[in-house]
Amino acid sequence: MTDTPNKPVLKSLRKTDIETTIVAVDNVRFGDGSYPVIAGPVAVESEKQITQVAERATAAGASVLRAGTFRQESSPYEFGGLGQEGLWMLEKAGHDAELPTMTEVQEPRQVELVADHVSMLEIGPDQMQNFVLLRMAGATQKPIVLHRGPSATIDEWLMSAEYILNEGNDQVVLCERGSRGFDPRTTDTIDISTVPVVQRISHLPVIIDPAPAQSGEDILAPLALAGRSVGADGLIIAVHPDPGVSRAGNGSQLDLDSFSSLMERLGIPTLRDEIDRIDRDLIKLVARRLHSSIEIARIKATRGLEMRSPDREAELIEEARDDAGSLGVDPDYVEALMTLVLDHSRSAQQAAVNADIPLNNKA
Repeated sequence: MTDTPNKPVLKSLRKTDIETTIVAVDNVRFGDGSYPVIAGPVAVESEKQITQVAERATAAGASVLRAGTFRQESSPYEFGGLGQEGLWMLEKAGHDAELPTMTEVQEPRQVELVADHVSMLEIGPDQMQNFVLLRMAGATQKPIVLHRGPSATIDEWLMSAEYILNEGNDQVVLCERGSRGFDPRTTDTIDISTVPVVQRISHLPVIIDPAPAQSGEDILAPLALAGRSVGADGLIIAVHPDPGVSRAGNGSQLDLDSFSSLMERLGIPTLRDEIDRIDRDLIKLVARRLHSSIEIARIKATRGLEMRSPDREAELIEEARDDAGSLGVDPDYVEALMTLVLDHSRSAQQAAVNADIPLNNKA
């Protein structure tokens, strides 16, 4: 797919001045260097089932809760999902577990309903070239995971993404989930090389879904690890409390213990624990700074000095911006944080001076 003078500029292609698009789903980010894991059963089967998965997925470090609600199977006699009831169960389970939610839309008429109840939409491999569905999903401005069809080329996959992008919606995550092969043991075959290839030509994040491999942790875990090692932007993994009695799926759903084990191998809980520790340290540092600023305010008050020093504040913000740039953090983000800290500090200083409360009595 190359641009020519006679064709419009394709929005999915990476230009020299375009970095990877960061797709935001509540507080989850795809494309920022992290490795979010989307987890959940192939289909919502009951409130107890989806609630149990949501609780364990959260504990293991999953970022998004995903489950099928409206389903289309190859046989009309197979489980077709719980529809709206399943959608509401998924929404509630995600809310209670404080996880964003995702489900697949199968038909254009489902788009508006589904978009009202989940954080992220999913376009499955069989619908990759359902252009009416792609347009309607894109028009919701919801983040969308677009699966590659089992026989689709990369160019066809990216062209499908164009239908979403053309609706003014750049919140698209591409998902490699296997191409139809010749050996039944590896159908559908996960093409790991797709990840770096697509990342070279497109600015859209790329994740993998090894579910079509039709196996348990012994096969899914190496594929999940391989995806991370080549720089994938995330993972979809199917999880069920008891895969042996699941009403949907091809046998590749992990049980809850196997999922927790996989997350340990991926290092996800370790990373979450590290973030929690950093957050606690941040709070302690903010508290120390606040107490010190109040002490300085009391000294100024006893000496009749001006409480506020605009030049000093401007200097602090400029130093913070310089430090942010050298550390690879957005300077505007750091300036906003510093401004918030300084504003609150001034309010606390004034309150302490007015109340004439000793510093050691402050909470």
